Amino acid sequence: MKYLCRKRHGQILGELLIAIAVGITLAAIGAQLLAVSLNASKTGEERNGSGGLAQEAMEAVRAIARGNDATSQGWNRIYLPPDGTGSATSSKGSANPYYPALISDTWRLATGTETITLHGDTFTRSIVIDNISRDASTDAIESTYAASRDDPATQKVTVTVSKNGEAQVDLVAYISRYLNEVTTETDFSGSVDDGPFTATATVTNVGSGTDATSTVDRDNASCEGGGACIRLKQ
Repeated sequence: MKYLCRKRHGQILGELLIAIAVGITLAAIGAQLLAVSLNASKTGEERNGSGGLAQEAMEAVRAIARGNDATSQGWNRIYLPPDGTGSATSSKGSANPYYPALISDTWRLATGTETITLHGDTFTRSIVIDNISRDASTDAIESTYAASRDDPATQKVTVTVSKNGEAQVDLVAYISRYLNEVTTETDFSGSVDDGPFTATATVTNVGSGTDATSTVDRDNASCEGGGACIRLKQ
């Protein structure tokens, strides 16, 4: 009988040890799962933040391209970044990053990259603008740019948002010029002025006519298809 009691006590002790070991294992697994879940939640939060910052910058670029003020037509700020007086070639590409700056409630391109703190995390944001070319037969955008087939009315815009130690978010869009300026011809004296013109310029003798207050539709070959000029449109 004593032997059976000792055997029973031994079994209980063994079962207790097994239960403790299983409990410890489950606790460790639970802790690991919790850590993974928390890390995934933080990563998702950061990606949402990165995505939101990238989308904001892209919308700012669209607003700039559609803008119009006394300094420069909006499209010129994209085609000749950052302010409409840059180069159509050397002011673009990965070596010339920009970022959106809100100046007097208006979006503008600023030179360089910017640092943003969001929910305690630090992000870096930049905008790169590239020229694009189109296939001569299909008119499709080519994967490799060819200057001989340049499309001056479309620009490739890449917004990059990154955080130290985390994968970066790239948002790419092709923005096309589709607006033209409307102006009033006030004088027909002097030689014909083919432009380009600033957004609020008083233009004289752009085309022929008899009504000094009429708008004119001048099909200027240098403006056809886009580029950094303003075609007058009736």
